[in-house]
Amino acid sequence: MTEHPPTPRRGDDTNTTPDVDRVDSVGLIDCARHAEDALRQLARLTHPGPRAPGLTPAEVDTALSHLAEAIAAVPQVASQLGAILDQSRHTHLLAMDHMTATTDPDLAVDAARCHLDALRSPAVQTYRHLNAARNEAAHICAHPLHPADRVVHDIAGETYPPLGIGGAWRREEREAPRPSASHRSGPAR
Repeated sequence: MTEHPPTPRRGDDTNTTPDVDRVDSVGLIDCARHAEDALRQLARLTHPGPRAPGLTPAEVDTALSHLAEAIAAVPQVASQLGAILDQSRHTHLLAMDHMTATTDPDLAVDAARCHLDALRSPAVQTYRHLNAARNEAAHICAHPLHPADRVVHDIAGETYPPLGIGGAWRREEREAPRPSASHRSGPAR
């Protein structure tokens, strides 16, 4: 049996990429850990706030594309992990610890496989939603705003947003018109 170096734990940056050529449990766990870390990093990077990235729709499209492809692999990975778990019945002597009410390891394997099989439909739906969002974002053209375009323009006494910011305002979203001397209130004389 070949000795492998210990798998780095979270926060240990000595191994920045998984060794995809390893076809053992350490390689599989490394890949799963890196996928988890990548999704957590993505969640941190997309968190709204002062440090949020100012991405163009094309960059959002690219990020959604990669995320959709990652989610598309979830049903296959879940199915394969379920098969590996099922195979462990034939390659290992299984027993349950005392931290669960389940006492039969075969029942636990079947329940875990049932949960893994149930991932397929929601993962496919998630992929479809991500891909649809990506398709929409892919068709948005973006041009950088100039500082002069960021101010609100006052035209004929009514306030409008500049073109390209938030779309056109509906009449009820505009400021109320200012009364002027030329307008009379009350009945005509």
